[in-house]
Amino acid sequence: MALLSDYRFLEDTGRFADGATRDNLVQAPRVTVKSKKLASNARKMNITLRFLPITFSKSRENSTFFLTKEKLFLWHLKLIFPQSSSEFTQRRVSDKQTLKQILTSYIHPTESDPVTRQKLKMYVQARFDHVKVFMKVEGRKANSVRYHELDIEKSLRDNLSYKTLIEYPELHVVLKDHWKDYPLKGPAKNDKVGQEKETATQVSPSPQRSPTTGETNISRTAQEMEPPPQKKAKRGDEEQEEGEITDSSDEDDKNIPCD
Repeated sequence: MALLSDYRFLEDTGRFADGATRDNLVQAPRVTVKSKKLASNARKMNITLRFLPITFSKSRENSTFFLTKEKLFLWHLKLIFPQSSSEFTQRRVSDKQTLKQILTSYIHPTESDPVTRQKLKMYVQARFDHVKVFMKVEGRKANSVRYHELDIEKSLRDNLSYKTLIEYPELHVVLKDHWKDYPLKGPAKNDKVGQEKETATQVSPSPQRSPTTGETNISRTAQEMEPPPQKKAKRGDEEQEEGEITDSSDEDDKNIPCD
C-alpha cells in the first residue's frame, strides 16, 4: 500500500513539473525587448533582422550585441566550411571587420590558429582568390534555395546591407570547385511575356487594303465607343523571383516601438 502511494506521488510530481514547463513555453514572449532594439538598429543600417521564438536553440545561443554610443554591431557569427565538414562559431564580431580579416584567423597559412589550420587544411592550401563566401537567401521555398555572394574585401556591415537575417549571419566558405553548388539569386523570370513576344514575332501581318468610305465611318465610330484604357497598377521596385516567398511581416516590423 505504501509502495502504491509513493508511486502515485512520483507520478503527480512529474505531471506537475511537466505542466509548469509547458506553461513557461506557452507564456514566453515571441520577441524580447532586446530583440526589438536589435531589429530597430539593424533597420537603420538597411539590414532586415528577424528573430525566432525564444524557445528555439538558435535564439538562445544568439549573442549579438549592439553598442549604442559607437553605433556598432557585435555579431554572433557562424562560419561553415563545407569542404572540410567543419563549423565554427565566433562571438562579438565587429561589423567593421572585413570578411578577409575574419577568415585570416581560420585559413591563413601562418596567422591562423594551428589546431584550426589542421582541420581546414584544404582551405589553407588553396589560394585566397579561390575562396568565396556565400550567405543563404532567407524567405525562399525549400526547393528553390539561392545564395548571396559576399565581397571578401568589404566589411561585414556592407555585406549584410539590404539582406535579411534570421537571428545572426551564417556564412558558407566555399572552394572554387564547388562554387557551382551555390546558385545566386537572379532577376525575376517572366516567361509569359517572353512567349507573347515570340508569338508576335512569328506571326506576319496580313496585307492591308485601303478602307472604303463606309468602313471608315464604322471604324471611327468603334474607336469613339471604346472605353479609355485603364492604367495598370504600379509594380514593386523589385520583381519577385520564382521560388521566393512573399513576406508580409515587413510592415509589422516597422511598427515595432523602439526604446
